[in-house]
Parts: sequence; structure tokens; C-alpha cells
Amino acid sequence: MLKRLRRPSVLVLSILLPASLTLAACGGSDSDEVKGLDAVDISGPVGESPELDWKATMTAGKPAAKVLTEGEGETLKKGDVVRVEFTLADGWTHKVAYDSYAATSLSALVKVGAEKEPQTLTDLLSLGFADQIEAGQKVGSRIAVTVGSDVAFGDYLGSQAATLLAGMDIGNEDGMLYVADIVGIAGPEGAEEPAPAWAPAIVEEGGLPASLDFSDAPKPSGKLEVATLTKGTGPVVTKGQTILVSYLGQIPGGAKPFDTSYADGRGLEAVVGGKEASVVKGWSKGLVGLPVGSRVLLQIPPKLGYGDQAQGEDIPANSTLYFVVDILDAADPEPKPEPAPTASDEATPSPEQSPDASTEE
Repeated sequence: MLKRLRRPSVLVLSILLPASLTLAACGGSDSDEVKGLDAVDISGPVGESPELDWKATMTAGKPAAKVLTEGEGETLKKGDVVRVEFTLADGWTHKVAYDSYAATSLSALVKVGAEKEPQTLTDLLSLGFADQIEAGQKVGSRIAVTVGSDVAFGDYLGSQAATLLAGMDIGNEDGMLYVADIVGIAGPEGAEEPAPAWAPAIVEEGGLPASLDFSDAPKPSGKLEVATLTKGTGPVVTKGQTILVSYLGQIPGGAKPFDTSYADGRGLEAVVGGKEASVVKGWSKGLVGLPVGSRVLLQIPPKLGYGDQAQGEDIPANSTLYFVVDILDAADPEPKPEPAPTASDEATPSPEQSPDASTEE
């Protein structure tokens, strides 16, 4: 979802890598292989990265789940969208391939009882445990899932996405271990605040934003307007971070939203602020500086939206855009690799080599 804030028609990952590359199997000896959770001890509290003590190479086939910690929060119902923090480890290499608790990683959204259509790397990885998040489980639970990589990613091993998995050292016959924490129903978390006079009313269905009602709202001001409807309690979003959000977008006079993620439980991962921003300027200006957990209403003038460029039939040129945005998580950018030394760098004498450089403290 780049600049357009629309759902991509194909997996976002598929444009990143050449199709000729395929996922290689790790393989190995059968002598030290153990099936499922018998190969590892898992410890640590819910809400933190788990500690894994491997005893043998782990094999796995069809998904097998075990509740390690029973939560005491809300009981999940079919159709609920939950936010899950998860750790993925490879049973062959014993390496952690992904940890959403890391500063540079995001958690995943899972709609209970629904098939998941991956749009991002996080979505792809969560296929291995998403079906094990079930109605009747409780918020605060920790679940361990073992599954073969061929079972979890079978529909994608022939695509470019397979190369991303290989880059994470995940083979196509590896047993995989997920430790998944159900941290909450996806939505704002914090103190509610009154809506300002310029704000259209949010119409809800099933407790989720479904549309905007502009009948009592004034005409757009022509300025960026930001209303914090729920002030989150999480860390503040900073420029250049990638955020995970649920959202709805509509224009004044629009019969329905031109896009929404609430109904099907998908999340948007977007970079806000800085040169790498992947959304319209109004999002970056409006969301940077707000805490995770916030629900925000944005009024974005054309100059900070799509300007004089129409976006299909739903967004005419010079439209003011209104968005409801729930900020669910935020991740720091990956550190950039150090630049390789150039010929001029190599020709420059180091302090030890320079006759003018003192080595005394």
C-alpha cells in the first residue's frame, strides 16, 4: 500500500524478489530429530520474548498447538480481530527468525475463524499460527504451535515470497515453532476524548467504525485537522517508523468509505514521516508524535492528500480526505548497513599511520 492507501491485488512481497529463486530445504540427519514440543523447553512470561532451550532438532507436519499460559482477559469470539505478538524459531537451525517483540518488528492481526490473506511479511509468517487462534481462548494467553514450513507456506513456496523465507534461513522441510501471545482485541487503548466541532460522526457496526456521517459537520477548513479521540498509552510514534493500523477513509458526500480495513480485520503497515514515507503527507504530519493505542480522526486537505489527481471513481481530484486511524503498533527502521570503504577512504592514513596524529590521551 504505497501512497494510495488501497489494498494491493497481490501479495506485496511478490514484487521484491526475482521469481527464479526458490526456497532450499535445510535437511539433516534423522538421528537427533524429535517431533514437536518434545524438542524444546519454553519459558518466560507472557508479554516478553520467550526463552527457548533446545534439546534436539525439531520436526513438525500438520499444526499442533498447546496453551502454555491461560489468560484472564476477554474471551475471544468468532470474528474478533486480535493483536498477537509472536516469536518464530526454526526447529532445524534453532535460530529465531522473527520476534515481534523486537524494536524493529511489528505484531500481527488475526481475525478469529477467518482465512488470512497475507499482504506483508508479517502476515505471511503469521500463517503458521493464525488458525490456532480460536474462539473460546482468552486475551493474555500464550500458545505454542509447531508446524512444518511446507504446510504453513505451501501455497507460497513457488512464489518470490519463498526467497524471503530462505533469506530468513527457513527451509521448505523445516519444523517451525511459534510462541504466540494474544495481547488484546485490536483497537484503541486509552482515555477517550471529546470530538471537536469539525469532526464527522463515526457510525459503528458491531462496535467497529463502518462509515462517517457528515450531516452535522461543517465544510472542510482547507487545513490539516487532527483529533485524538482516544489517547493511547504506548510509545510515541517517531518519524521514519513503520506503524500497524486499522483505518477507514471517506470523503464528504461519499456514500460509503473508499477504503476500510476494519470489516475484514486486515492491518496496514505504513512508514510515516521521513524520506521513506509510504502514505500521503497528511498521515505523516498527523500521526507522528501520537502514542500507540490512539484512535485519531484526520481531515486532510488536497495538498497533503492526492492533490489534483483523481484516485479512481471514489476519490475525485482536489478531494478532502477524512480518516479514522487506530495506531496499534510501531517499529523502528532496520539499521542500515555500514557503507563499504572507498578507494579514497583506504588511501587516507589512520591515526596510527599519520605522523601528525597523536595517540596520547
